[in-house]
This record gives sequence, C-alpha cells and structure tokens, in this order.
Amino acid sequence: MKPGSVHRRTRVITATAGLMVVTVYAVVALVQILVWNPEAAVPGLTAAEVWREVGAANQGPPNAFVVAVIAAGPVLGLVFLLVFALTDADVWAVVSAYLALLLLGIAGYFVASFGPGMGLADTYGISGGDYAYGGAALGAVSLLAMLALLAIFAGGVIRGRRARRASVVV
Repeated sequence: MKPGSVHRRTRVITATAGLMVVTVYAVVALVQILVWNPEAAVPGLTAAEVWREVGAANQGPPNAFVVAVIAAGPVLGLVFLLVFALTDADVWAVVSAYLALLLLGIAGYFVASFGPGMGLADTYGISGGDYAYGGAALGAVSLLAMLALLAIFAGGVIRGRRARRASVVV
C-alpha cells in the first residue's frame, strides 16, 4: 500500500465521521424545533396540534426555510468530504473543518428556530425561547467544538515553535 493512500484513507474516514456527527447535530436541531420544543412549550398537545393552531392563528408555522437552514450543515459536510477525499489536506484540517461546522451549527439553529419560536410565542402568549433541552444540548456541543478548535490551534502554534527551535539548533 502506498504511504499516500494511508493518509487519504485516514482523511476520508475522519471526514465521514465528521459528516455523521454534523448530520446527527442537524437531526437533533430539526427535531428540537419541530417536535420537542412545541410539545414542551404547550404541554398536553402534540407538535402537529401545536403547529396547526399556530397556522390557524396566522403566525406562520415552520416551513421549508427551517429545513433548508438546518440542512446547510450536512450539505457543507458532504462537500467537505468530497474536497478532503480529493486533496492532500492534513487530518487536523479535516477535524477542524467539521468542528467549525459544529460551532456554526448553533447560529444555524438560532436562525432556523427564530420564526417558529416567535410563532409559538405569539400564538400562546409565551416566551419564544427553548422549552425542551435539545437547544441546550446543541449549545453544549457547539461550545465543546469551539474549545476543541482552540486546542487544535494552540497545539499547532506549539508544534510550529518547536519545529522552528529545532531547525535553528541544527
């Protein structure tokens, strides 16, 4: 086996794992917006009943925009997988790209959930915030992704300094 093919396989496996994690994040975000949060916000009603009442109140229940915003993460993750399969990127670049998607996922979640949250708030006279814990879990994952990115960055700086010192000594 060629040495380059081992690195390519590692990149592809890492990117595939990253794509799976980003997709799970997106699925949790979508279920949080469409099911968990409305059912927690209006106990005793199913999500379908809640959204039907939101629509009847002319408050605009969730639409394709919500799905499109949430789907952006997995779509970008797939693009990254293809790019990393065809290039000689370092495995840390692969990991960093998927961590960045997880970090940005919380912004996508906020954008996608804003309209439905306001629809709930206006229909039921409640806060438009999260009532279920899925949003907090997404926030925690994004925070951990940010900390991991900072650790990778710091590690790169330290490795770079060590390499410069080693080249000066030689």
